[in-house]
Amino acid sequence: MSAWLEEWNSRQDVYIGDRHRDRHFRAVARDIVRLLPEGSGRVLDYGPGDALCATRIAAACEEVVLCEAAETIRARITDRFANEPGIRVISPGQLTDLAAGSVDLMVVHSVAQYLDVDELDALLREAHRLLGAGGLLVVGDLVPPGAGLVSDTAELLRFALREGFLGEAVPALVRLAFSPYARRRRRLGLTRLGEAEMTARARQAGLSGHRVWPNVGNNQARWTFVARRAAASARPGR
Repeated sequence: MSAWLEEWNSRQDVYIGDRHRDRHFRAVARDIVRLLPEGSGRVLDYGPGDALCATRIAAACEEVVLCEAAETIRARITDRFANEPGIRVISPGQLTDLAAGSVDLMVVHSVAQYLDVDELDALLREAHRLLGAGGLLVVGDLVPPGAGLVSDTAELLRFALREGFLGEAVPALVRLAFSPYARRRRRLGLTRLGEAEMTARARQAGLSGHRVWPNVGNNQARWTFVARRAAASARPGR
């Protein structure tokens, strides 16, 4: 993750333009709201990026906590939401300040592919600690085995056509192919997870989960996993 943090702390941009960025965050916020358990108090968004539509989520619950590891992004969203009492920004090191069982919905969207399996396991254990009774973990944009740049590009072009920025997309994709992000992705690769492995890792953390359709957001070549705390008889590590 530390190597990827260098990328997020730099001025890289994986979006085609402002319309792509806006439509991406709108789609993610829409799906998060759709998945909110009834009567949700606190939503924890782990790795939210610029979180352009966090106010839409905040309108549907009592509090949104944005937990962002990249310092430059965290500074931006801290400033953006300084006057939003229902939105709080923290670093991963501050997760321990959140009480056990205090989260109704924990979202980890388009993050798992940048974690190694030990980091993912630790995050799942933290989700187990934080989720309350009836709380839900949503891990979105998981990259399945065999998926790659071709499927991501095809999905992006479909999204661009549907949302009206196709004219910008083709030349921007050429630029993106030679960007620092693309070079780092080729060098480091992405973590790819199938449903069986993700289910097993969640079970080891004391969570019971499964795949849901459609994927959160716009990329339907990827997939979403949801989980809750397992029954009391199922202990982490068993």
